[in-house]
Amino acid sequence: MRPLVGIDARALSNINKYRGIGRYTAHIVESIISQATDLNFILFGYGENPPDNMLCPDLWNIVDWVEIPVVGKGKEYPSPLEYLTFAKVVANSGVSLFHGIDHNLTPFLKCKSIVTVHDLILLVLRGPYLGPKSYLWITAHRKAAQKASAVIAVSESTRKDVHRLWKIPLEKIHVIYEGVSYGFEHVDHDSLESYLEVHDIKEPYFLYMGGFDPRKNIHNMLLAFKRFLKITRSSHKLVLCGNVSGFEDYLRSEIADMGLDQSILMPGFVSDEDLPYLLSGAEALVFVSVYEGFGLPAVEAMSLGTPVIASRSSSLPEILTGAGVLVDPFDPEDIARAMLVICSDDKFRDSLVRLGLEKAKEFTWEKAASRILELYRLVLEGGAGDQNRHYFSKPCPDGY
Repeated sequence: MRPLVGIDARALSNINKYRGIGRYTAHIVESIISQATDLNFILFGYGENPPDNMLCPDLWNIVDWVEIPVVGKGKEYPSPLEYLTFAKVVANSGVSLFHGIDHNLTPFLKCKSIVTVHDLILLVLRGPYLGPKSYLWITAHRKAAQKASAVIAVSESTRKDVHRLWKIPLEKIHVIYEGVSYGFEHVDHDSLESYLEVHDIKEPYFLYMGGFDPRKNIHNMLLAFKRFLKITRSSHKLVLCGNVSGFEDYLRSEIADMGLDQSILMPGFVSDEDLPYLLSGAEALVFVSVYEGFGLPAVEAMSLGTPVIASRSSSLPEILTGAGVLVDPFDPEDIARAMLVICSDDKFRDSLVRLGLEKAKEFTWEKAASRILELYRLVLEGGAGDQNRHYFSKPCPDGY
């Protein structure tokens, strides 16, 4: 009888649905299940029925969905009952192994477990991120990771943070990079022109993709773009893609104060289907976050031949390694210089395109799923009921 594995799919139906963790969950679940012939799976998430349009419909012919009841809805803080209920639902399902992917994971699981850590922003940056509510759930997540048989970190940078801040042994933490979606390809000129015309976006433009919380460093990016326009007197636009809920008033006010009203476009959240169009037409992706756990937009840009301007911090130098322009995220002049050189030096830009395309080949969801399945099998073979044993004498090779 094939072992039964539970996968945390909460990010397909909660606030993370259209964020990085939601995209990670959708891609990694599909890739894992498509490769595994020796395991059965249950997905756990919120809602009686699985969310529409997040996973391939054929998946539900071979995978079950189990609802995690929402306990204490509307309460300001997570409660022990919420975590106990989560653990009870998993226990009643009969899974032999549970893979936690989203934040705020229960520390009360009785079965073997693997925990993915995307980042430790709350503990690294603190300030606007670490309050009473977030402290409670990051503590629960830490305990779940410490109890797990193995921990997956999405970059070496995150692995070091987990070791330093959570005191988890390095040999228990395995770096498995994220990937680029199958079919994520450069768009031909005619299709691109048609798309941009429909969406009223004119070339040339720089592109940003992501959130708008403080770590994304939007203020310094805007200052850099303003400086670039002043130097070049060009007609470039800056397209800011992402859900601006909670930040729109602040953003529009700052854009107006800088006199950039006519140079900034904000199309909102952009689907995976639309991203190749916007990336293919961009002069460069500007991704100058103060902190990232991985940096998926940078990899997606490279895979389409779009140069990347990224911060010289956290995981981004590791992900780009010579295939992008690294800048000081706190220095708008440095960011502006990178914009300028990409637009003015064709030979340099061409080299970034070539290096980026080659680098992006290292990151695929198929590789990530294959490595995760190796961990599943190793943990399942390690014997039942020993949550504190380290099943691996050494970590997986960096990345894969």
